[in-house]
Formats: sequence, C-alpha cells, structure tokens
Amino acid sequence: MTHNAAAPSRKPRRRGLWAPFVVLAIVAFAWSLGWLWLRGQAEQRMDATALSMKARGYDLSWKVRTFTGYPFRMDVDLTDARIAEPSGWAVRAPELKGEALAYDIGHWVVTAPAGVVMTRPVGGDVAITGQALRASFAGFDQYPPRISVEGANLVFTPAPGAAPFPLLSTAGLQLHIRPGPDDQGAVLFKADGAKARFTGLLGRVAADRTAALLWDARLSKVSALRGASWADAVRDWTKAGGALTVQQGRLTAGEALLEARSGALSVGADGRLRGALEVTVRETPTPGQALKSPEAAAAAVAQAMGEDPALSATLSFEEGRTRLGLFDTGPAPRIY
Repeated sequence: MTHNAAAPSRKPRRRGLWAPFVVLAIVAFAWSLGWLWLRGQAEQRMDATALSMKARGYDLSWKVRTFTGYPFRMDVDLTDARIAEPSGWAVRAPELKGEALAYDIGHWVVTAPAGVVMTRPVGGDVAITGQALRASFAGFDQYPPRISVEGANLVFTPAPGAAPFPLLSTAGLQLHIRPGPDDQGAVLFKADGAKARFTGLLGRVAADRTAALLWDARLSKVSALRGASWADAVRDWTKAGGALTVQQGRLTAGEALLEARSGALSVGADGRLRGALEVTVRETPTPGQALKSPEAAAAAVAQAMGEDPALSATLSFEEGRTRLGLFDTGPAPRIY
C-alpha cells in the first residue's frame, strides 16, 4: 500500500498586504507634488498681479508673505498688506489671512484680525476695527467678480485731523457684488444697528438714533467701469451710457423712514450723483427740528393732526444739489 506524500506548505504571499500602502504612498506623493505646484501657481499669480497693477498706477504690496495649509488648504498670511488706486483711495491691513481649498483655488476667504485702515483721497484715514471683518472673492473669470464683505460690531474711527466719516459704528455690515446677465452688475449693501453722522436729508431722518440701511441696485454697462483710477472708471462708464437702477433703498431710524421705491441714477461731470428717485419720507422731528426744513415742518403738522407724517415725493439730484420735491436738502452725493 502506497501513501501520497504530503504537499509542501506554501508561505502566504505578502504582496497583497503591501499593495494598498504602496498605492497610498504614491497618491500622497502625487498630492504633495500637486500642492507644491498650486503653491507655486498662487505665488506667481500674486506677483504677476502686483506687477500688472503697478504698471497701471495701482499698488498691491506686502511686507511678509507666508504659505501654509498643506495638505487640503492653501493659506496665505500677509503682513503690512496694502492696495491702492491712483486717485488716492487705499486700504491697508497690519495682518491679512487668506484661505482657499486646494481643489477650489479660485475661491478665497480673507480675514483681517487687526482690522484695516481705509485712506480717502480728501478726507484722510479711517480705522475700521471690530469683532470680525472678512471678505470672500470668487469668479475671477467674470466681471465684476463675486465679492462679499461682512463685518460684526465694527467701529469707524477717523485719524486725528481727518474729516468725519458718515458711519460711526455698525452691529452688522454686509456688502455683496455680483455679476449679472446682459453686462449688468448687482450691488447690495446692508448695515444694521448703525450709528451714523449723515448730513442733509439723511441726517435729519437718522438724527441721533440707531439706524438700519439697505441699498440694492443694478448697474448697466458694467464692463465699461474700468480705468486708470476710480474717477476715470466712473467717467468711462458714464460715457458708455452706464446707469444705476435702484431696486430698493431704505433708511429706518425708530419711526423715521426714508425709502426709495424706484429710479435711475448716473454721475455728472462734476463727479456728483444725478437723476431722480421716487421716495417716501417719514420724519419724527422735535419742535425745534420742525423749524429747520419745510418737509420737517409738514411732517410735524401731520403728526399733530394725528395723521401719518409720511411724504411721497421725487428726490432729484441735479446741478450738484439734492431736492425733495421743491425743497433743497443739500449737496448731491459725490461719487469721485
């Protein structure tokens, strides 16, 4: 009787155990190379943009730049950052922190932990500080790009010797700019819990009360809003037939109200607003204030008779002045 010899045992192959780790290492190496490439691209684009802006009279500069965020983000920290345009408007920040996802490098979120300083060509510097100040930038292949600026508990402090700034503080602030169809752009501005120092009609409506502001408008011919400076851009836009159509505008302060329902505006050769808006005005003047303007006096009379002191009228900007119906309420707002 014969017996079959036992088959020799085979050692298990370990290639299958190592394969996932090898693949993972290759993916990690490729991702690292990709992140370094993205970092180089971001650095080159920033440098190229700074040189291009400098050639056109603008300034985009920083003292120190640091890239971090590996592996899934692209973080850029700037120290003493500044951006300025030829006519004198500028913004500088002691510290800026930018962040983009590695797979969406075209969408940046920027925060200013120490606030910013805005320079006005005539009025001087205004320091803007608060609990939070952030901005979002995306859609750079469109004009205008998608821009959002948000702030919480902001305080606006003019530098010593600088001209007053219309806003003193806001509990919340939002500014959104969006591209639209047919060469249009949209602008939405909101400020809640605002303390303001307005002049003219806005000043009488707001008085010393906490106010809420809303401005929603559409711009036509937005591609023409380009130039060597802000003033040149607005002039070129005006020559191209650009106009601003108000969707909604409102200033509320307690029971007082100034609301724009419709209208189209442009900019005159003097840099001041021109055009007309259909508005509703409701003032709540004190007896002393009622003697300062005809519309305030009319509101006081209506209030004394138990009627709604709201007044519907045309708010026009012409020849550098602002008129509510027949009443001159002060200079027209200056755009540049």
